[in-house]
Amino acid sequence: MMLLAYLLGAFAFIGGIGLTISSGWLITMASMHPPILTLSVAIVLVRFFGIFRSVARYSERLISHKAVFGRLTALRVRIYQSLVSSSIAVARTFNSGTSVKTIVDDVERAQEYELRVKLPSSSAIISLFAGVALGFWIRPQTLFLSIPASALLLFIYPALIARKSQVIARSIEKSENAYTQILEGSIHGVTEALIYGYLADNLAQARAAEDSIRHQEEDLLKVTWRFSSLANFTIALSVVGFSWLALVLNNHHPIPAVQTTMLIFLPLVIFEAITAWYPNLFASGKMLMSAQSVRELIKIEADAGSQNIFDEEITRICADNVSVWWDQPFMKPTSFELHTGELLVIRGASGSGKSTLAMGLLGLLPYEGSLTINYQERSSFSDVSGRIVGTVQRSHIFNTTVRENLRIANQDATDAQILHVLHLVELDQLLSELDNGLDTLIGDFGRIISGGEAKRLAIARVLLAEAEIYILDEPTEHLDFELAMRLERVITTHLAKKIAIVITHSGWEKANKTLTMER
Repeated sequence: MMLLAYLLGAFAFIGGIGLTISSGWLITMASMHPPILTLSVAIVLVRFFGIFRSVARYSERLISHKAVFGRLTALRVRIYQSLVSSSIAVARTFNSGTSVKTIVDDVERAQEYELRVKLPSSSAIISLFAGVALGFWIRPQTLFLSIPASALLLFIYPALIARKSQVIARSIEKSENAYTQILEGSIHGVTEALIYGYLADNLAQARAAEDSIRHQEEDLLKVTWRFSSLANFTIALSVVGFSWLALVLNNHHPIPAVQTTMLIFLPLVIFEAITAWYPNLFASGKMLMSAQSVRELIKIEADAGSQNIFDEEITRICADNVSVWWDQPFMKPTSFELHTGELLVIRGASGSGKSTLAMGLLGLLPYEGSLTINYQERSSFSDVSGRIVGTVQRSHIFNTTVRENLRIANQDATDAQILHVLHLVELDQLLSELDNGLDTLIGDFGRIISGGEAKRLAIARVLLAEAEIYILDEPTEHLDFELAMRLERVITTHLAKKIAIVITHSGWEKANKTLTMER
């Protein structure tokens, strides 16, 4: 479909050439008082090329935009479906701010490359070759001017532009990604920044990134101005050259007035496609960088999806000298073995790696050693999300309803099941106080509920899941003692037939196994 769009785009420019040349021919012929039939033919040609140009341009817009937007929709659907079906381990592979920018911005910009650069460049090549051929038909001598100009405008200048502008544009793209990460970090920590007085430092870092991007954009504009001026100068020289050629030919041996008119008008229109192509060519670096970001995101998902699918019932998990890390190993290797119906309580001093171990068990961080599920290595499987679930120290409360915050763990959960787990964590009173019950929007980060309520809501989310291994990181910390004890009994009872791992500093005396971690 895009090949047809390339041809239609070229036909639109060729129609413009034909319209201008036939108009010049009509004006010239009219001054000679030719037979009415000749004038009629010229008028028909003018009308034909005028209509042909408009139809070709309109058809090219319809076909190219339909094709590109179809690809854009298909690509976004593919990415979202891949993210939904991918392992949770994909989350550790790319920065969240950068990935959001890729999904929202880069996907669209990558498709623009097809529409804004490849389409006009292909149309320019076709139409310019047609213009050169027309010039050869008028006078073979035009090749001495049209071929060098075409070579410069179609191949040499674009290569130089790509070499200069794409380097700058890619640098801008990297800076924008870094800026996104700065903003993401500043937004999440804005409250602490206000409390402890370093908000100005955060803003200064963001402004410095903005200044860097602005300077790079200015450099790109300078490159754009230089090459635009060079291209316009080349086109102007070709116009002067064709006029000079007409003058020389007339001085040497008079040529028909119609040919003189064509020689003067031809360079004014054959380079029209260049003026439509070049403005977007300067931004091609950003488009290519965006396309690369999209390819990397898809590759991450494809690599994650290429792993084996674990389709057995999980009855055992075993860690043998496992060490989990963020940037570099720091925790002492640890070992344990659990079977269905057993609960392991993990204790240890702060910094010993308890929460880091939980992240490794959930598949969010890499590990060394051996971590097996049913005697098969954990890292060799991608599809265990939903079967190994848990809470982290700072579980996220999404800016949506109570119902949807819980159904993240189980999309098929009924309202009765949701109300049951809310009852288990003693959130009945909260639910009765909310204006719309389960349909109440609880706000970004759960701001209309307390910290303890948010913690219990995260526990309820885990209890709603239909998994085989449950990992809870400090589920009752910072709750009052009596409530913490009640939740401990509820969780222990609810997960009695599952494999459960609880990380805590206190409580949980009725555990099947305990593990004390050291750094």
